[in-house]
Amino acid sequence: MTSKYELCVTSSMENLTLISDFVTSVAGQMSLDEDQTFALQMAIDEACANVMEHAYGGQGHGTIRICCHADEDEVIVTIHDQGRPFDPQSVPRPNTAAPLEQREEGALGLYLMEKLMDWIGFEFDPIHGNTLTMRKKISHEKPTLRP
Repeated sequence: MTSKYELCVTSSMENLTLISDFVTSVAGQMSLDEDQTFALQMAIDEACANVMEHAYGGQGHGTIRICCHADEDEVIVTIHDQGRPFDPQSVPRPNTAAPLEQREEGALGLYLMEKLMDWIGFEFDPIHGNTLTMRKKISHEKPTLRP
């Protein structure tokens, strides 16, 4: 049996704290460890900030719906909005090997989501809106103490 959790907020940057609190609560309900919780929080925060800034142009008048559920070995997150779609392939990935002063600003959100989650996928529909799905494998093994 899986539980589903859902939060719907306006696209105001002020709601990032509410979103973070929601993710922390959901991770606790799913018994995720600290690393799994951190990865989920960072990926969802980046995704929602991108929707707020780019899909809705920072206007704060749109809606973002976040749904989370887990099966036995992964957490599945969907983030849905009605903002402007985009082509994920057109977003340049940062050159993480370059010195900091030579790196371009921005473009870290999508990169972080790809690194923190095991799978991400986008769907863009002119009628039903945009949906980002992210999957993160979870481990229920308890850490062992080393002698």
